[in-house]
Amino acid sequence: MKKMPAYNFTFILLLTLFVLLVYNASAMALKTVNKKETVKRFQAIYGLYSNALLKTVAQMGGDTGCYYVTDGSKNHNTSNCDEFYKTFVSNLKVQKYCHGNALKDECIPEYETYTNKTRCVGFSEEMMNEFDDAFVMPDGSNIIVFNVTQNDRRPIFAVDTNGFAKPNKAGEDLFSITIIKNTSGAIYFHPNISHCLPVEKDGIEYINDVYK
Repeated sequence: MKKMPAYNFTFILLLTLFVLLVYNASAMALKTVNKKETVKRFQAIYGLYSNALLKTVAQMGGDTGCYYVTDGSKNHNTSNCDEFYKTFVSNLKVQKYCHGNALKDECIPEYETYTNKTRCVGFSEEMMNEFDDAFVMPDGSNIIVFNVTQNDRRPIFAVDTNGFAKPNKAGEDLFSITIIKNTSGAIYFHPNISHCLPVEKDGIEYINDVYK
């Protein structure tokens, strides 16, 4: 059996390295483009949901009964979250609703990772897939309501900007929105958009990062 000439081997090696470099560069460029598109989608969704929150607060007489507080008192209010979410989603265009079994009934995709923190149980794999409420919008995005146990809703929900499209990953196309009431009585979304989600390195964590 003839041995491959040294120059042929070197050529093949260099060609392989070149192909790998091109592939990695293309993959990185595609990931950057996809991330920019996802960020733009979240900007639009965040604006839409912010307006829906303002309208909901007005409809509910200025107090939604579903928020966390910022004064350190821990006087959080979750007494009226059921009514809050009913009113809130009525101000959005909802295409489909899953009262539990969101994965099985195709309201949400399977995500890359889930939280394993006890205090964040509402975004655990079991809760998101089987017990949390999920709403699907006409553009394919969805809302997943944080439940401590089924039908025990809290003032935090996840937003998947592109639904079943990849990457289905926290900090990239999956974000969380927490409802806050400050000492002045204003109700708004907390700037941390990764609370209770397992965001990896380079993932988006704060709303300011979306508008850079």
